Amino acid sequence: MLAFALLLAYTLGCFSPGWWLVRRKTGGDLRAHGSGVTGATNAARVLGPRLGLLVLALDAAKAALAVLLARWLAPAEAWHVLALPAVVAGHIWPAPLRFHGGRGAGPLLGGCLALHPLFALAAGAPAALAGVFTRRSFALALAATLGGIAAAAWLLPGREARAAFAAAVALVLLAHRDRLTKRDTRSQP
Repeated sequence: MLAFALLLAYTLGCFSPGWWLVRRKTGGDLRAHGSGVTGATNAARVLGPRLGLLVLALDAAKAALAVLLARWLAPAEAWHVLALPAVVAGHIWPAPLRFHGGRGAGPLLGGCLALHPLFALAAGAPAALAGVFTRRSFALALAATLGGIAAAAWLLPGREARAAFAAAVALVLLAHRDRLTKRDTRSQP
């Protein structure tokens, strides 16, 4: 049942609300604009901040749903928390979009909230401070991720949950590698 739960999580991650909304509203491909990814920040560039927030909420919701479904499908398996990196991987490398999706920050947040609700505070406080001082979405995502890493040590029960969280964070950092090394050749806001 665990394998099914992980496949389901990856499949949910492949659903890209940013790509679909831009396709519906403009007829275009979101990946042809801005940073070239399908996440909420790029969707906000094309569709505006309100629809960008909707994309963020949907990205977070799909990950929370994946984690909760895995917990329900495989409650006896301590490793059901692997649904978190599976849904993040689906978001970053969605098969229907030829493995070119978002960067995973929204699904990471939603999955973490499903693992432990206090992640909202632990990740949100540093992100809010970064937002006040930088007003850059990358800084917000990085601050939220670092706040979540710190919170994982004391919020998440068991090594399985911590390992799943670490794997999901590693995927998000891998997806942001161009921004971390400042080699991004696409336009930035």
